[in-house]
Amino acid sequence: MSAVVEAARQVAPVVSLYVNSYNAPARATYETVGFEQVGTFATILF
Repeated sequence: MSAVVEAARQVAPVVSLYVNSYNAPARATYETVGFEQVGTFATILF
């Protein structure tokens, strides 16, 4: 994951992603490679 993020940062200055709030394992992985939460989206399920 960190290699992919590093490669992306060489092409674009900002790398972002979306993860559901209940997906704790993914959130922990993203934080490990340097991502930080900067916003929150509302999810509406019909």
